[in-house]
Amino acid sequence: MLPAVLGVYLFLIVILFIQYDRCLLEQDMASMLIKAGNYTQSPQKRLEYLQELAVAWDREQYLWVQPRSPRFTLQGQRICLEAAGEYTLPSGALVLSDGPQRLDVVLQLDTWDRTMLIEVLSGIGKD
Repeated sequence: MLPAVLGVYLFLIVILFIQYDRCLLEQDMASMLIKAGNYTQSPQKRLEYLQELAVAWDREQYLWVQPRSPRFTLQGQRICLEAAGEYTLPSGALVLSDGPQRLDVVLQLDTWDRTMLIEVLSGIGKD
């Protein structure tokens, strides 16, 4: 009985670590997107800036997930960011599959220049 209870506790702790890392990964990626959205240079310079942010990204803060480098795409005013990480659950009766599991995060941000945004929000552009 005691080994089963300890196994359940271990499984729950690992799942909480993975959830923490997922939240941290989303927060890091959202921070990169916001910084890139405020960057007012050309799309090529913005992409270079995003790549610099990805290089400076601190991957040591994650407890269970091993994150991979994010992938960025720019399409007009839209920035799309895809990030992934891998984790392995401890083997035991509670785990249905062996081997690494994948955690994916996809975020998008539509950037507008300030004049266009003011026009849209104030209704100036409406006819």
